[in-house]
Amino acid sequence: MHYPNILKSLLALSGMLLLPLTIQAQELNPNYAYLIKGELIGRNISLGDPTNWGLWIPGREGESASGKVKVAPTSFKGEGDAIQITWSPKKMIHGSFALYGNPIDLSKFKDAVSLTIDMRIDVKPDKNVNVGLDCGYPCRADLSINALIKRMPKGKWFSLPLPLNCFKSDNFDLSKINSPFSIATDGNFKVSITNIRLEKLPEGEKSCVEK
Repeated sequence: MHYPNILKSLLALSGMLLLPLTIQAQELNPNYAYLIKGELIGRNISLGDPTNWGLWIPGREGESASGKVKVAPTSFKGEGDAIQITWSPKKMIHGSFALYGNPIDLSKFKDAVSLTIDMRIDVKPDKNVNVGLDCGYPCRADLSINALIKRMPKGKWFSLPLPLNCFKSDNFDLSKINSPFSIATDGNFKVSITNIRLEKLPEGEKSCVEK
């Protein structure tokens, strides 16, 4: 999907410095926080490639059926407080990483929040990279993040906010999201992620809303 009218706005948002979270355990709500300090919040990891599009991974370490995608703990501020996802350059096939859990209704937040990823690019992608939201096949929407992450410095942590109203498709329903985050590519790519959560948009920011 392509959103030329909001690219400048997204790039401005994504340039923010990564700030350490001070969220307390009792504040974590699996409807709004999905990965915090490298730990899964009410979600399970699914890795996919053409051999098996939905291979469930116990914990935070494993690989997809054909070995296209691997995930393992890594470090941000402390040991194991992030995960690293690697797409093999030896297999030029589609591979995906996704977080799945009970369906949640995000429709009331459509124009108010972003899906924010605190991340580090370890190997820059050589193919298109999509972030997606799933609401049960064929219900889903994907957003290409190539233009955003290619401008980010390799090896440095940053926050990437993707407004919910940027995710659009003919088969999409924000009221029944069972995967609030997926990331996929056909090529070579490696990324580390410490947090994935919903975050309120800055005051006055309309993001992908038509003006």
